[in-house]
Amino acid sequence: MYSVNVQSAVTSVQQCVTAVEQWIAASRLRLNMDKTELTWTGTKHKLSKILGSGRALRLGGTHVAESDDARLLGVQLSSDLSLDKHVNVVSAN
Repeated sequence: MYSVNVQSAVTSVQQCVTAVEQWIAASRLRLNMDKTELTWTGTKHKLSKILGSGRALRLGGTHVAESDDARLLGVQLSSDLSLDKHVNVVSAN
């Protein structure tokens, strides 16, 4: 059951990214897939269930690997949505 939900989420993300790519292509722009990051978020228990479902995505012709954290608007977010990594990055500077 849970893997069906994961697959449904993957399909939705792929469709959304395709729609965004088409929308911005109309303005002669394109996504920089080299900078695209994928982070699954949730509790540790739920994230462990995703492991067997294949955590990477194929968006367009690009393989986007899963990461434990992602940078969003200058904030470093981890998969459990804690700000520990962000605090460490900010306090190190």
